[in-house]
Amino acid sequence: MEWLAVILLGLLIGYVGGYAGIGGAPFMIAFLVLVVGMDQHTAQGTVLTMMLGPMSLMAVIGLWNETKKQWKNILIGIVSYAFFSYFGARWAFLLPEKQLKIYFALMLVITAVFQLLNNKTESNSNEQIPWFWMTLTGSVAGIVGGFFGVGAGVLFIPVFISLFGLKKNYARALSLGILLPPVSLGAFIKYYEMDAIRWDYVVILFAGYFIANYLGAKHGSRASLRKFKIVYAVILLVLAGLYFL
Repeated sequence: MEWLAVILLGLLIGYVGGYAGIGGAPFMIAFLVLVVGMDQHTAQGTVLTMMLGPMSLMAVIGLWNETKKQWKNILIGIVSYAFFSYFGARWAFLLPEKQLKIYFALMLVITAVFQLLNNKTESNSNEQIPWFWMTLTGSVAGIVGGFFGVGAGVLFIPVFISLFGLKKNYARALSLGILLPPVSLGAFIKYYEMDAIRWDYVVILFAGYFIANYLGAKHGSRASLRKFKIVYAVILLVLAGLYFL
């Protein structure tokens, strides 16, 4: 039954990830910790390892027009995130599990609130981010991503839309494009050194995610900006609440 639950999780998060333009790592980590009973460090290492594969390929195909226009920023995001994620992962193992869980929940709350407070409209949004800001954003996201075991999406999407005014589908395409290669390689090295990876769950989660990602991306493209932000924020707040409980 546990394996069946993990398979369904991969399918569900694959859909949600494609819909929101994120990797879905916070959802998977929370499930592995709260439902499966895995410790926080191993849950983060398992999900980061899953992200080494091209899990967002189908969603990128679904958003190809927006993706190809941002290839330079995608490359910048990949390199900066991959490099700095190693340092974030190192810092994660300096904390006990209970403290890491609290910080993880706080990260979800801050991200959700940040998303809900943004009042930009789709008609006033941009299609590109200056390369300097993309480099800085990728570096900071790499540190935070390695520390919490999450991919770029949960950090990038609110920043792309709220701070840089990027159009919803361009923000989703940029985030998913960065997630396509093994962007979590730096963090993976540290989690591998600490033997904090469940390889059987890596395979199951990746397969389910890959299958459902394209359908989620298509449905997310048709959603309004307001609906997109509310759904995304509510899911994060629910997860944070479960962690605190």
